[in-house]
Amino acid sequence: MKISKIIAARGSIILLIDEPDGASVRIIESAPLAGAEAPVLSDNTVSVSGGQIVLPRFAGRHDRLYSRFAVLNGGESVPGPQFVTDFSEDVPSNRGEYPQPPTIKTLYGTEEDIRALGLRQTMCNINLPALMTLSPAEDDIAYEHDGKTYYFLRERIEKLDETMITACRSGLLVTMILLNSPRLFESTGEKALLDKCLHPGYDWNSPDAYISAFNMRTEEGQGLFRAFVEFLAERYTRSDEKYGRVAGAVISNEVNSQYVWGNAGEMTVEDYAAEYLMAMRQAWLCGRKHCAYFRVYLSMDQHWCGSVHNPRFPLRYYEGRKVVEALAAHEKASGEFPWNMAYHPYPEDLRWPDFWHDRSPDFTFSTPKITFKNMEVLEAYLAQPHLLYRGQPRRIIFSEQGFNSQSGALQSLTERMAEAGYVLAYLKARQMKTVDMMMHHAYVDNPHEFGLNLGIRRWDENAPRHAGEKKPIYYAVQDMDTPAEPARIEKARAFIGDELFDYLLNPPVLHSDRDRTKDSEFGA
Repeated sequence: MKISKIIAARGSIILLIDEPDGASVRIIESAPLAGAEAPVLSDNTVSVSGGQIVLPRFAGRHDRLYSRFAVLNGGESVPGPQFVTDFSEDVPSNRGEYPQPPTIKTLYGTEEDIRALGLRQTMCNINLPALMTLSPAEDDIAYEHDGKTYYFLRERIEKLDETMITACRSGLLVTMILLNSPRLFESTGEKALLDKCLHPGYDWNSPDAYISAFNMRTEEGQGLFRAFVEFLAERYTRSDEKYGRVAGAVISNEVNSQYVWGNAGEMTVEDYAAEYLMAMRQAWLCGRKHCAYFRVYLSMDQHWCGSVHNPRFPLRYYEGRKVVEALAAHEKASGEFPWNMAYHPYPEDLRWPDFWHDRSPDFTFSTPKITFKNMEVLEAYLAQPHLLYRGQPRRIIFSEQGFNSQSGALQSLTERMAEAGYVLAYLKARQMKTVDMMMHHAYVDNPHEFGLNLGIRRWDENAPRHAGEKKPIYYAVQDMDTPAEPARIEKARAFIGDELFDYLLNPPVLHSDRDRTKDSEFGA
């Protein structure tokens, strides 16, 4: 006996099971909590009919879409998925296909620059503690989710509406980055809300814990998270695009460096991955309920098989590869769903944009880092059979990466490095088969960003959006995917060197771990 799929229909939850009609099984429905004994929501004995077990989708105001299901046959667990894996076609109101733009160029910017640069995609940070409240004012927005009422700050939502509508008017498809920060991104600091939505293990004493993991351990915390995602998905994936146009959501940020960007306190990578997978799964269910093409993404930084912090703090910082493998193992045990990858292949040293001189990356699956230099390794790794989703590789977005330019004597040189680097990195990403986006971070140099100047424009305190003089990289972004591209490529080849440029454009990716007894070509 085996469960093959769990399907959410408009009024029912259907478990497909390879068992003769008339067989009786016990189904235990529980809250989908991580790291805790989950409350049992229902416990029934039902009969198989037509290779299916059919449950009402709604129990009062409760939607079983989000629940975990355990099926027992004679006291033995029946293998197969424990969560909804599929939706009937008539469930989402937006039934379109993924609206892939014609270019992978992605950036923030003014409407004028968006047009000048030929952009068709952008990203938007959205912070739960900046939008929700447990102490609503009279005009705040009430939202019903899974039988409970949640509240969103109307003024904040209307501000977000403006951002989304402006992006839509400019022809941009938005991918959200969903965050849970008590300290940044306009958090209100509301203590009652933070007590429930932050991860119970969040380390308040760490000054570097900028963002918390989402709370998957309590019903209250998970309810807030799901309401947050579903509200955004329902509002911004409407077919009429009344409030804008969103394609999906990155869940948290750079979670392999979780103690900084998705803090849950000290945890093993296996335990952290289990909770993070739950957040991705619940986000996918919330989004897919309203939009057939809604995507969710795992977020990771450049550290793949190594981390500068990992040897000292293995419960705080993880190797990216281990995160992927732990996620895959948990997913296989609980039910597949189409999560995707949001990766950040910054140069090896963020201060220097000449990634073609990176020393630690190589072209094997055990490379210490995945940077612009060897970004093809990520696609090859995710194409392995055990990581495919129903025979297809996960989609990739390069959702945050950029090219620093230094100040002082090396400003001109590093700006020209960034200009050439963008061209080569863009070509490499564009010819990869599963890449849908390359987001350049940032639009304007930020004087508060760890001493880095990552913009395509210089900082100007007095200019609108502080967008000062255009840097050379601006013109590299502008020319790609236009008739001016060939001349731009030749300029970059001449700067980097024809032989090295061409080599890195089509590197010899080795579909295996590195042989440590030999030196890898162009690797450390």
